Amino acid sequence: MFPFVLQHQFGFAVAIYWVFSAAASSMPDPKPGDAGGYVWLYRFVHTMAGNLTTALSTAARYRACASPGNRAAGLKVIAVALLAPLLLATPACAHYAMHPGALNPSDSAAYDLLLIAQGVIDQARTDQLSAGGQDDLDTLIKTYNVARASWLTYRDAVSTNAPSDQYAQQLTTNLTDLTNAIKAIRQSAPTEVKQ
Repeated sequence: MFPFVLQHQFGFAVAIYWVFSAAASSMPDPKPGDAGGYVWLYRFVHTMAGNLTTALSTAARYRACASPGNRAAGLKVIAVALLAPLLLATPACAHYAMHPGALNPSDSAAYDLLLIAQGVIDQARTDQLSAGGQDDLDTLIKTYNVARASWLTYRDAVSTNAPSDQYAQQLTTNLTDLTNAIKAIRQSAPTEVKQ
């Protein structure tokens, strides 16, 4: 069930919101003279559900009957404070699509980095590099070969159900070295080639 939810995050979120909104809409309206706690809960739930007009019109009716002060202003601040982290976290929920044939997300991410490194190597071979840049290219090619061999060893261990922890640690180390080598070659590359 959990992989299904991860693959259909948007649909699952819409369904949960729909259920929450329906539950909020079924709440009975507060009556004049009700305890302030229920009025606050009613407004809060409707605000969270997006039923702002319901929450604010009920607040206006309540204030007209007996409420001291303007509680809706405080509610707006609370709603913004509670919704801001949710809105800021939303772009971070991008779904990573694994490559076909990948054994797991780590395998797919390692493959991505190897593809990026191969592209950088191919581009650097066509560029006019300084002596330092040529040394960086040589280092990049060596770290690419080590990382690729480590990735293949890791894939073999995972596909044969062998203990793969030590191979995963070695792959992580080699991919970190490869990332540093890519950064070094990009810094020494001509400015029109940098991306």
